[in-house]
Amino acid sequence: MHSPLAPQTGRLDRYVRRSYLRTSQGASRLRISYSLEEALRLADLPGEEEGRVYCFRSVSLAGVPSSATRSVWMEQVQRALGNLAAQAVHGTDPRAFAAGAVYFNNLEEALETLLRNALRSLSAVEWARPAWFSASLLGIAPETSYGLQIPAILDRLGPPAIAPGAAAAILFAALEDADPAVLLSSIPTATLREWIRTLDGQKSSAGDALPAPLPQAMNSALQRAASQFGWKDPGTVWLAAQAVRCISPAAWFSGLAVKRAQATLRQMEAAQRAAPPQPAAFEKHAATARSLIFDDDREIDAQPMRASRMESAAPLPAKESALADLHPMAGNRNDPVHRSVPHEGSLQSARSARASDSVLMSAPLLGEATPSAGLYFLLNALRRLGIAAALDACPALAEAGFAVHLMRRLACHAGVADDDPILICLNLAQTEFSLPADALALLSKQRKAWPPGFASPSCNSFESEFLLRVWVLAVRRWCWRSAKLTLRPIVQRAGRVWLTRTDLDVTLPLDGADIRIRRIGLDIDPGWLPWLGEFGRVVRFHYRDREPEERAC
Repeated sequence: MHSPLAPQTGRLDRYVRRSYLRTSQGASRLRISYSLEEALRLADLPGEEEGRVYCFRSVSLAGVPSSATRSVWMEQVQRALGNLAAQAVHGTDPRAFAAGAVYFNNLEEALETLLRNALRSLSAVEWARPAWFSASLLGIAPETSYGLQIPAILDRLGPPAIAPGAAAAILFAALEDADPAVLLSSIPTATLREWIRTLDGQKSSAGDALPAPLPQAMNSALQRAASQFGWKDPGTVWLAAQAVRCISPAAWFSGLAVKRAQATLRQMEAAQRAAPPQPAAFEKHAATARSLIFDDDREIDAQPMRASRMESAAPLPAKESALADLHPMAGNRNDPVHRSVPHEGSLQSARSARASDSVLMSAPLLGEATPSAGLYFLLNALRRLGIAAALDACPALAEAGFAVHLMRRLACHAGVADDDPILICLNLAQTEFSLPADALALLSKQRKAWPPGFASPSCNSFESEFLLRVWVLAVRRWCWRSAKLTLRPIVQRAGRVWLTRTDLDVTLPLDGADIRIRRIGLDIDPGWLPWLGEFGRVVRFHYRDREPEERAC
């Protein structure tokens, strides 16, 4: 069995780089291969449903007879993978380089760690070899250098796998105080041009966009990039566009990310020229940068390309090995740059990424315990009532975080405590919902902004709070008419919540499944919701058996 690595399409996908099968004479190779593939697919590893990613250097299934049945294969594979998972160490642990099994809490954490390691290693004087599991996660040839890994990592961060705003946040979190020249020099110029054209695919004829107010860390990174490559260099423009996407994810959907990035760079360049001359803070790049103008279709190609930027990113040839490697693949609230690796808010401290005594099989279910695990069941009620169409009809609602304010108000009606971890996805800098006066004046004419069964008011003199109360009433009425349920019995359910930059997983006990909830489809996975949270979320619900405390979950 030999299959090339490929981008992950599901959390439970498994990939084998190379396998060797020794059978007795007369045994059916096809039957054994089928049984082995089925056993690999059905094996259950701790936390994998919630997004945990495993990499195994090698797996040995010696001693399984050729005549083994499907159940024997499933038992042997489950035991072998379970034992390896119990010994796995976190990918940031110093022991990971020599470990036989490595895990990450989610794909975003893995990509951020790989990108940070690549940038730090290329910035260091001494040469370093990438960890063995990096090629597994990226789907590239083993022994590929750090310089060639960076474009592969950035490709994995692109949509639709990861939301644009979340991908930009991961990029700057990994960059931190590293030299952005290392990042930009590793990306071929042609690739940068293509990325910028993709970001600027929806060109607007409404003139220049407004500059974006960037945090100091992003400003510093852009100044360092511009000092070495120039303010109009495609690498500088692309990095500025990522900064804009990080602080304003809506700029990507409106097609203004590049225009706002260029306006921001022009503002920074003007401020630098107006400032009194100071000693150079950054070393000037020796080679001349290629400068492109992306406001129109003109390209200035007369200047030579910078010497350090690679035009070819062909992977190195793979080393032959007799190992059968299993490769799981994956296809802030105040500061958009997350400095810590694992998770947001209080969930970041739920599990230490660098704990030297990590033993997964003795760990509890992923996430934090909550008595209000059914809160996000109401997302399906909102979808039935047309919340997405309402936000499209009135963009001011999306900009004001209407969906998040609505969920918080529903949580209040259901008796959710203010410190409940279920609310961690619903934190907003704006404590009260408020719309501009011009947006309120248009709401009475926007029929789709109101839930079904509620007519838009004939008068124009109503407050933002009125719209919020109408939607809360619509959700409560829908739940009662559909299942004779009020909000409290829907929401008040014991479970766990697990949050990343892109995913929200809610795990509930299997014996707590409610036929009333299932009948009206409230516990169906909502999937990708671009209007939920800062960057949008993929919301999933899981039902798990509650095993005894001494056993793994």
